Amino acid sequence: MSTPAITLVRTPVPTPLNQRLAWALAALALALICAAGCSSHHKGGGGPGSHIGPLPANSFAQQWFNDLKLSGDTATQLYLRDDTLFVYTNGDQVCAIGAAGGELKYIAHPEISGGKLGPPLILGNYIVYPSGSTLEIFSKAGRQVKTVEFAKSTRSGVAGLGYTVYIGLDHPGGTGVIASVDINRAYHNINWELLTGAAVSPTPAIYDKVIFCGSQDGKLYAVSDERKPVWSLPGGTNTFNTLGQFVSDIKADDYGVYASNTNSKLFCIDRVTGKLKWQYYSGEPLRDSPIVYPATVYQLVPTVGIVAIDKASGQFNRQPKWIVKNAVQVLSEDASFVYLRGTDGDILAADKKTGQVMFTSKSKWDVFATNLTDATIYAATGSGHVIAVKPILKAGEVGTMVMEFREEPLALAR
Repeated sequence: MSTPAITLVRTPVPTPLNQRLAWALAALALALICAAGCSSHHKGGGGPGSHIGPLPANSFAQQWFNDLKLSGDTATQLYLRDDTLFVYTNGDQVCAIGAAGGELKYIAHPEISGGKLGPPLILGNYIVYPSGSTLEIFSKAGRQVKTVEFAKSTRSGVAGLGYTVYIGLDHPGGTGVIASVDINRAYHNINWELLTGAAVSPTPAIYDKVIFCGSQDGKLYAVSDERKPVWSLPGGTNTFNTLGQFVSDIKADDYGVYASNTNSKLFCIDRVTGKLKWQYYSGEPLRDSPIVYPATVYQLVPTVGIVAIDKASGQFNRQPKWIVKNAVQVLSEDASFVYLRGTDGDILAADKKTGQVMFTSKSKWDVFATNLTDATIYAATGSGHVIAVKPILKAGEVGTMVMEFREEPLALAR
């Protein structure tokens, strides 16, 4: 019996079981998504030009998409409040969208009593919209409940504690007041007013039942809910004084009170004593509010970009950890990256340690919200295409790659 010839065969290396299992699960997930309907306007995809499939690392995936079909109106502002994304339009229409799934909850039309509609505040069972000289109170179902009228014009946004809101109101002679307002009363809603030397345009901050409010008179006030001064500073004053103006919203947390000033400085102030903990000198008047996360304070400097400042460590005169020059808004952050709006309306993923931009989105949008809770990014086009975007840091997840939204082209004339 002859010995058979030995033939060498190049055999592919077997794929590891865990990798084959991952591919199988991805294929199954893709099939289920497509069976559910890839053209849905809600969770799972369906935006114009969307394609569902395995996603590469360092990319952005669509969580949900909603076309509001604004019919000639224009989306102008996005505000994320708890579980709701509020879309403001040029026609003073408010579309409330579920932040988790993208479903349209309701459309509200708050009365505009002169001026413009301010950012919403969720206060218990109510949504409070500051208007020209009123507070428009709505239920969480989008029904108007009442209107609180003022003899003065509103100036700032609103902060709330219980069913009391704090707001800046204009006062005769170019001065202003911080007002405490009980929205549950049928009439005589104002509890008290604190007179300041100029307009109160920053939205106040509240922490541990203390109200922190800035004014264009260059002073930062800290008062209790009974209007009693909290700080006692050298020179017999109970306010933090500057030579500039406070025109952007005040922020506060357990570490301090954060306030940007037109004197080119961002201040971090001890919320208990009123003494300065640290300051950052930008070299330019600051008119945008700081964005405060657990470890970092971000500040937009107009001709410089987004500046990252370590909150708890560093010299008294803080130096930036880094600067992203072509960024204009902070959108969200996770353990590795902070997500920024680029000057062209795209999304930039910057390394939180170095500020190096590691990847960007292919899409561009007109308006964004700032999310302080998780890494989800909320954006919209002016025409009303609203999207929730999830950063993808590991390869293999199945979803819709974020593509640029384009209006459908008109048919060519024959």
